Amino acid sequence: MSMRWPEEAPTPVRRDWRDSFAAMADLALIGILVTVAALPVFTLASAVRAGSMAVRHRYTTGELPPVRPLLTAFHRGLWKGAAVTALALLATALLALDLAALAGGAVPGGTPLLLVTAAVTLWLVGVAVATVVHCGRHPDAGWRTAAGWALRLAPHRSLPAALAVGLAAFLSLAIPATIPLLPGFALFAAHVLTDRLSP
Repeated sequence: MSMRWPEEAPTPVRRDWRDSFAAMADLALIGILVTVAALPVFTLASAVRAGSMAVRHRYTTGELPPVRPLLTAFHRGLWKGAAVTALALLATALLALDLAALAGGAVPGGTPLLLVTAAVTLWLVGVAVATVVHCGRHPDAGWRTAAGWALRLAPHRSLPAALAVGLAAFLSLAIPATIPLLPGFALFAAHVLTDRLSP
């Protein structure tokens, strides 16, 4: 009869401060690259899409992705991304004007209509964030497919990610020097929260 030693459970790998620092540095680098790529404005959607792909790769593998696939995705979706950018900027401008008019009393409806409009705005931001997350998950999916997936999510599954992006926007206004860094962190928060709250 042979003796067998009891099997020991593998020791979990513990991350130290260097791993956290490396992750923060990688996300900051992604944020800077997204900011630079979005400077012409019409490239905004394509830059955010490529940034979402990069963050997804870093989030799931622990390493930065190769540059060539990101550049290919950026250039391939440039013109469709320009149309998405134009639509997003138009919707943002209209909602901002509507909210400003309601808050200033220029439009009848008062506080109840202001609250409804703010809730709809927050939901639309959640849909937009979930759309970007889906693009990072599935690089070959089109904007329409990603938006359809985001629209099918229940509001409570996409709103936390929208709030995280809203917090990043607030920080960028409060501390403008952080603007180039925040896209990477905002995309990371969007991916993490969406993964935990959605199928």
